[in-house]
Amino acid sequence: MTHCHTLIIGAGHAGYSLAKELRKLDPNRSIILLSSDSADYYSKPLLSTGFSKQKSAAELIQKTAEQMAAELQIQIWPFCTAERIDATAHQVDTTQGLLQYQQLVLATGASPVRLPLPAETEGLVWSVNDLADYQRFLEQSQGKRKITVLGAGLVGIEYANDLALAGFQVDVVALEQQPLAHLLPAPLGAVLQQQLQAAGVTFYWGSAIVEAKRLEQQLRLVLADGRHVDTELILSAVGLKPKLALAASAGIDCGKGIKVDQNLATSVADIYALGDCAEVCGYNLMYIQPISLSAKALALTLTGQQTAVQFPVMPVIVKSPALAVVSWPPASQQQGEWTIQGQGQDWVAKFQNADGVLLGFALTGKMVAQRLRLAKEMPALIA
Repeated sequence: MTHCHTLIIGAGHAGYSLAKELRKLDPNRSIILLSSDSADYYSKPLLSTGFSKQKSAAELIQKTAEQMAAELQIQIWPFCTAERIDATAHQVDTTQGLLQYQQLVLATGASPVRLPLPAETEGLVWSVNDLADYQRFLEQSQGKRKITVLGAGLVGIEYANDLALAGFQVDVVALEQQPLAHLLPAPLGAVLQQQLQAAGVTFYWGSAIVEAKRLEQQLRLVLADGRHVDTELILSAVGLKPKLALAASAGIDCGKGIKVDQNLATSVADIYALGDCAEVCGYNLMYIQPISLSAKALALTLTGQQTAVQFPVMPVIVKSPALAVVSWPPASQQQGEWTIQGQGQDWVAKFQNADGVLLGFALTGKMVAQRLRLAKEMPALIA
């Protein structure tokens, strides 16, 4: 059995950020980081801009797992899966042996949502959620011209834009009626759609795929409304769901994510969670900034300085070269109205309640420069 002070499961941005913060505060603590993949260090947001830059997966690696282990003076166990947590004994059973911990941190991330699709699409549908996914999709795209993206949310739009810049003919199929429907009011969604269409992206709104037919080297996707899309490859980008199985099997409370309080503590003693897998005071925020803030706060807590994480308003910056877009949407239950001003590509949309209190905003074009000022006008998400 191997012993450590802090065991971190997950080597994404959350896991590595916490390891870095812990090492700053405690140079002697024993830390083990488990990863189901290679544990090489890279920036996940760069995956959705890699095709146009003709980057291979290897070129996106910033440091290997061996380099990170040496730099942080930690143990990294790559290609190791945590199979069971014994919270009472403070042990984790893994594919590479039993681990004893004093503190356990779950940074297990999220996995792509899988749509039920016709059997004929088998072998042509891919998702890109990590470096290995990226390399597989890159290899599959070689020699192809037509790619269909499923989903028009943040990830779908970023990949659609990047693939179009890389020279592919890109079709987007989505149930919504506009791009970034959860981030932008309809008029700004229309501006983004216009710019993406100018970049070569075609949109098919409001209809699901109900049938698929093989046509020589292509696949014909038949939509519920009778339209069809011919494609050679499908990128599914319809969303992510937190990985909860390991936590749930250990009796840890889960909802949308692994439920944690403001100290990022789960319902089970000495077990914490952060990142895409965590539901912090009811919020599951799959963005870089809240993960970085969580890592700083949790490192302090784990080293004896109880620190509640605080989330200010953190505008979402969309990586869409066709049009600069920044948004902080209002919560679904909030009452209010959008006021929209602008022209051409430059728009400001503010969501305010009856008393004029700013509850959300969306910016495009040159107006994205206002994001910090508007964010300061709004109350913190978690104070």
